Amino acid sequence: MKIRDLRTQSGIIPRLTVRWLMIAAATVFAFWPTWTNLWRSTASGTAIGYVFVLPLLCLIAAVGTDLRRGPDLPIHDRETDKIVGGIGLLVSLGLQALLMPRFAENYELMHIDVIAAWVFVWSAAVLMFGLRPVNRYWAIWVVPIVLAPLIYRTLATELGGTRFDYSIIMVLVASAATTIAVSRTWRRGFAGFVASSVLGAALVYYLSRQYPTAPLFSVQLLPAIGSALLVGGFFYLYERRGRSWKPFERPLRNPSTSTSNWTILVVFAAAIVMFFTPVPTTQSVPVSVGPPATADPRLIVPAGWREISTDEYDWPRKYFGSTSALTRQTIRADTPNPAWDTQMRPRTVQMDVVQVRRPSTLSVYPSNTTYDLQNARVSPTVRVELTRGVVAEMYTVVDDSLLLTWSNLNFVWTRGDGAAQRVTLLTVDNHEPNALFPEPKPSMASNGSNTLAVLLRGRISTVDSESQYKDLGMLQSLGRLVVEAQKW
Repeated sequence: MKIRDLRTQSGIIPRLTVRWLMIAAATVFAFWPTWTNLWRSTASGTAIGYVFVLPLLCLIAAVGTDLRRGPDLPIHDRETDKIVGGIGLLVSLGLQALLMPRFAENYELMHIDVIAAWVFVWSAAVLMFGLRPVNRYWAIWVVPIVLAPLIYRTLATELGGTRFDYSIIMVLVASAATTIAVSRTWRRGFAGFVASSVLGAALVYYLSRQYPTAPLFSVQLLPAIGSALLVGGFFYLYERRGRSWKPFERPLRNPSTSTSNWTILVVFAAAIVMFFTPVPTTQSVPVSVGPPATADPRLIVPAGWREISTDEYDWPRKYFGSTSALTRQTIRADTPNPAWDTQMRPRTVQMDVVQVRRPSTLSVYPSNTTYDLQNARVSPTVRVELTRGVVAEMYTVVDDSLLLTWSNLNFVWTRGDGAAQRVTLLTVDNHEPNALFPEPKPSMASNGSNTLAVLLRGRISTVDSESQYKDLGMLQSLGRLVVEAQKW
């Protein structure tokens, strides 16, 4: 090899590194509010920390793919690169500025901004490196889109919603990344997948049994990254046995596209616009300080009301954690109140209490995800001041499937260091003793039609703009009584 060729190759890696560093810097800056929200949620114990693991797995898959890939023909169309990359940046901006506000109430659950960030990275890479070189790694680019936050949470919930389930999904993703990295043949790809899956599952099982209180993020990160690195490293050493351990057996080439100053300016200009795009607030209902915890998650019924029945539900364990609980207390007023019912019928209220270990999980699944709103129109929320510093929110729901209107007042408070509760008071416009109430149930799937309507027609399609909040006074009065009735 000539000295000129050596000098040329020695400058290729710095050029590639500089371009990727510019893309990384632009992405971090553009979505800085997103990263801070994600890290705050991760530190509070939610499962969203897997987002920080995905880029590492994609990097492992990309390195393995590049090690086995042969020389490429220097074919490119710079005009196509600019058009496709520019459209991708616009799509990313549309996801962030137009689509995400439509689902502001479910921001923590869906995290559309994470998808927008990945589209931004792909678009910037197309502008920096060209469409053909970038799309040679199409399988790697697809993985984070397929495993979007909503899909990841749904899969884990269907498996059981435990720490083991969230972590084992990451092991399977790591196994897929390992397969992409080592699959010189389909047999090696299959062997890599099996080896990584078995090793990762064993690590997850060990950590779950030996360190049950370890942060969820560590159980998501260590088995996935560890299994991918160990299996990938083994296959690399096996392939290089008896040969040079030099990573590349082919001459390196400069990027097939030249990066102009205008390309860099476009990427960072888009990043600046993204940075100033507001992110929805992460907590709609303030978390108040409640009374000390008790062994019974049920609340004390205030004076003037009596408890008719009590029901317990176990499905929240899949969504809020294995220690969560949901109880429904049916209470009824002892005496009628003419301000609440002109026919002097005693009002009935359902008091649903969801108890979890961390209040952050309640922001992931807001109150509207625990009831079926498939054929319903929801009013704007109003803040309601109760007592002892507790702040609640209230909204009404026009339910076309049940042919009734019901009101929802809910607040969140902590019960000492070990628990948090979301207390929901429900009333319906039918004041008869045998009136039908909406049942608490997991409704992410059943609310899909509303999600589609919001996507196509906007939030106005599911909003009741003529709500009257008829039971606001009664629910505020009852809410204050419930707060004061507890053992402070």
